[in-house]
Amino acid sequence: MELKPFKKLPIEKYFQHDLEKIMMAFRLSDSIRTDLSNIRAAGDEVELAVKDFFADKLYPRYHVCDGHLVDCNLKVSPQYDIIISENSKNPVLFNLADKSQLVYFDSSYCFGEVKRSFYDKKILEAFSTNIARTKKELERKDIAPNFIETSNSGFLVEEPLTNLPKRNPLLTFLFFIDTRACEISDLGNFLNKTDNSCVPNFIVLLDTGILINVDTTAFNNGKIKINLYPEFVSEESMWVLFEIDDEQSVLIYQYMLILEHLNSSIVAPPNLRDYTKNIFDFSLSNFHKI
Repeated sequence: MELKPFKKLPIEKYFQHDLEKIMMAFRLSDSIRTDLSNIRAAGDEVELAVKDFFADKLYPRYHVCDGHLVDCNLKVSPQYDIIISENSKNPVLFNLADKSQLVYFDSSYCFGEVKRSFYDKKILEAFSTNIARTKKELERKDIAPNFIETSNSGFLVEEPLTNLPKRNPLLTFLFFIDTRACEISDLGNFLNKTDNSCVPNFIVLLDTGILINVDTTAFNNGKIKINLYPEFVSEESMWVLFEIDDEQSVLIYQYMLILEHLNSSIVAPPNLRDYTKNIFDFSLSNFHKI
């Protein structure tokens, strides 16, 4: 009996339905924006479609929502369109009436913003400001690079398990559907002049490709070395456009980048004692013998 070789999986077809749902939301949002003059509702259609894409793909291990990050000092971030957290570590502090959520910063892997179109060159600048503020003002303990997680706790080994300074780096991203009005050079100029710790780890341009950070020396020698965490790179780096022909492939590649981050990172459950210390007054005067 002749054995036929295994077939190659046409992976693009398996994301076709996901892409179509996002594009249907984009087309509907265009109608809402022009016919109803409701810009906020138009944006919400696209945000929900992209959020649902991640929620469907990452369930049940990861929790995906929109909302605010909250740290142990009860400081709150601006609202983000997508927050991805560890589902098994009780990431939600509170559900708000508009279905957004307050999420513990400790158990969050990443956050992102979704835009239906590149309507203002200041979008990247505004998001970068929020990234910098979130990293500066919100507090969470670093997880050592030589830490191994077990079911209930974990332990340290001699050798680091990552080249990064910690196992719980924060990843951020921007996701644009329509970039016809976008000048790539404007984005490049901002990215290349701004500290890498204050900009997104990558930028998705669904109809064009992905803006990523690469090693400069390797690039000049005709090779590609992608820096998923530009802020921790010590070598000279630069931002480039990875041009991709079709939207399905862009959707797949950015999803793979998110998966790489999730698979290689560890986050901690919220230390509820730290939170309760800042909620309640534990001074002795508030305790009475009975």
